Amino acid sequence: MNTMKRLLFILLCLFLLVGTVVFAADLGDVLPGDGDQPTIIVQYQGSRAITDSLASKSSGEKNPILSAATETALKDVKYPYTISGTEITILKFRCDKDMQICGYWISATRKGEEVATNSPIWISPPPYEVFISSSFDAKAFTSTVILKEDPKEAVEQVLQRYVSGQPLGKAITGTPA
Repeated sequence: MNTMKRLLFILLCLFLLVGTVVFAADLGDVLPGDGDQPTIIVQYQGSRAITDSLASKSSGEKNPILSAATETALKDVKYPYTISGTEITILKFRCDKDMQICGYWISATRKGEEVATNSPIWISPPPYEVFISSSFDAKAFTSTVILKEDPKEAVEQVLQRYVSGQPLGKAITGTPA
């Protein structure tokens, strides 16, 4: 009787092992990774001045260009500045060309309650592209992405994502320099 129980136990283990291997092999058709990926076509809407100026630069030369573009886009903004359609207020910003980084002092509320932000929020490299739309052509197996150069809107999107990920609570704000 003990031998029969052992034999049944061994057969059950073998069945489970073989079933697991067969199931895992079938996942290869479902899981992404090794299969063909669509060709991605990036198109720009409007000017490509920043992209064109970055094309011939080394990586160390790119961030000062992006910092300057951000400063140019935000220099005429009166502070405090509230991002349209959100509850985020940019109190001040500063770009440091030597460090190749831009910092933003913000305050934010969600449903009337303060969001626990930690200002300044430093962004490096300064963003300059904004996603407009995308489309997929199954016949050609291509995905077309449309971008626009807009440093001001790009910063707004990054800050919106930052605030969306923060809990409610008291904000911590460093002194704007």
